[in-house]
This record gives sequence, structure tokens and C-alpha cells, in this order.
Amino acid sequence: MMLHFISNVICMFIPNKKFRDKLRVMIRYPRVFGYIRFVRQYARNMKHCDIKTRVGRGCRNFVVLLNDKYVFKFPLMSDGIEIAEREKRITDALRPISPIRIPEMKIIKHNGIAIRRYEFARGTLLSDIDPRVFAPHRIKIAKQIAEMIYKIGISDPESIRDLKPTPNEKPGYLYGWFQGDIWQNFMLDDDFNITYFIDWEDTMFQSFLPAMYVATRTWEKRGYRYMGISVMVEYSNLYFKNNK
Repeated sequence: MMLHFISNVICMFIPNKKFRDKLRVMIRYPRVFGYIRFVRQYARNMKHCDIKTRVGRGCRNFVVLLNDKYVFKFPLMSDGIEIAEREKRITDALRPISPIRIPEMKIIKHNGIAIRRYEFARGTLLSDIDPRVFAPHRIKIAKQIAEMIYKIGISDPESIRDLKPTPNEKPGYLYGWFQGDIWQNFMLDDDFNITYFIDWEDTMFQSFLPAMYVATRTWEKRGYRYMGISVMVEYSNLYFKNNK
């Protein structure tokens, strides 16, 4: 509790959110320095060791990037085993279905925790692209997102049916497997092709509507005008064309 109090006091004076979150985690969870040492040890046979650190959404994970080749995700609030095993089952099942690449994932169990190691997802996050640069490419991006949402949403892999609310529940319009945080978790190349969707740990068999509402509101707030509408139109066209 004392470390939480100290971190809150110090971080009150730091305006940059990314740096503030990282400093808060480092104060509250000193073991993150051991996580960095783990990655350095992992890289001992590599020619060089270029490390960058991030804090996961909600400060649930500490993320270490190695040589733009691997991403290591360390749990902060639990041993991370259940979350990691669930995510791996889902991504292994959906990877052959998704038209957009899902990073390969490996679980490394170390000192009682599950470390998730992903292939590095190359590209630029949409949230890092100037909305004025994005605007002429909105429809192209929306079509790619809609195709992924549609194909994953209507899928029903047998290997993960036990993770649905009920195993026999069927997918439908705006209902099925869904990676909910779609407003930012995709990477684009220089030609505005989506290269990867990342961070699948919160994927569920669910209604798309709550997350689509959040995504649309966030896109509008950040200047990506009409993005939510475009995704919904493209998704609906695909769904009703193929499910008459």
C-alpha cells in the first residue's frame, strides 16, 4: 500500500501518460527490473540486445520488446497462467481463420508465472497516425477490419467451444468471437494495409455492440471521422451478402 501511495504522489506531477504509467508500475512492482534481466539473459546468444519497455492496458502487464523480434508480456497482478493459456488457445484456433495476421505466441513458465512471448508485430498503430493522413484511406482500412470481424465472428472452432457462454451457442449478426479493443490494436504498413491485430487476451464470444460503440466514440474523439460507421457498413454488407 505504501508503494501505491508513493507512486500516486510522484505521478501527480508527470503530465505524459505513457511515462507516468511506466514509472507508476516500476515503483509499485520492483520485480519488473528482474523481468528486464530475464529478457537480457534470454538474448545472451543474440548479436545484440536492444530493449524497449511498455506498460500494458490497465497496468496489468509489463511489456518488454527485444530487438524488434520478440515481445515479452509479464503479468503484474497474478501469475498470469490462466490468462496466457486461454489466449493461446483462442489465437491458435483463430489464426488460420483470420485474414489479418495474429502474432505467434509462446508461453514460458518461469518462477511460478506465465510469460507470454509473441513475434514482433511490425507496422504503425492507427492511433499513431495523423487523422489527416488517415482520412483518404478510411474505406480501405475499414474494409480490412470488417472482413476480419466478419470471418472471425461467424467462425465456430471446435477447440474453443467450451470457452463460449454455452458450447452450442451459434454466431450471428454482430455476435460471435470478437477481439473487443479494435479501435487501436492493429498495425498498418506504409500502404495502409493492416499487417497484424495484436493483444487478443480479452477476446470473447459476445455481442459486438458495446465494443463497437466504444471504438466509434473513440475514433470520433481522436479525429478519425466516420470510421465506426464505415466499419459497420462494410461488416453488414459482408454479413448479409453471405447469410441470406
